[in-house]
Amino acid sequence: MSGVHRLAPFTDHLSLQERTYQALRAALLDGEFPVGERIFEAQVAEMLGVSRVPVREAVRRLQQDGLLEVRPRSGIYVASVSQDEADDIYRIRAALEGAAAGLAAERIAAGELEALGELLKREEDESRQARQSSGSQSQVVARADEFHRAVHSYARSPRLYELLELIYAQVMHFRNITLSMPGRAEAATHGHHELYDALQRHDSAEAERLMREHIDSARRLLLARLDEIAEAAPKR
Repeated sequence: MSGVHRLAPFTDHLSLQERTYQALRAALLDGEFPVGERIFEAQVAEMLGVSRVPVREAVRRLQQDGLLEVRPRSGIYVASVSQDEADDIYRIRAALEGAAAGLAAERIAAGELEALGELLKREEDESRQARQSSGSQSQVVARADEFHRAVHSYARSPRLYELLELIYAQVMHFRNITLSMPGRAEAATHGHHELYDALQRHDSAEAERLMREHIDSARRLLLARLDEIAEAAPKR
């Protein structure tokens, strides 16, 4: 593995397999290992201070999550995703998140609306700071993710939440691809205020429509960025 990666050894051995999986998954989603980079089980085990057994199990699970790919007679690599696959993932995300927003509009409680409103205010403050070049786009995007996950939880559908967490493992893979684009922070938070208003009114159809439009906008942004990357790549 090239570069410097931040994987700290564990301080205890409780639920070692789960901790190993979560640590490596977080590192992948945070972009510690670039797309296409080879992963070596022995080096990961050494960084985490564990044997290769829990690392091997973590690799198996992360392969199922779509974050790693095991190539026969070649090794383990951070999974790459084609433009067609990215398009599919975001279309599926739009359908799932739209359903979650619709259910949340029906089921959200007064206290949850208040908490979501506070989260929206913090998101808007950080977005304003990012526009003034004193804040981080990545921080705003992370706050936007909090908003989305809160909506997911307010849908009160455990099965839908599980599906959303699975698709988010794929979605988070794209974060570093689009973070460098101007206006990324605004795109991440665009439409949240209108969605919040629909949730306040318990308007299920409108909440679903707004969420689908929001995700579709993110899909177009990602595909445009992937087109730029493809155009800039050396021609073979």
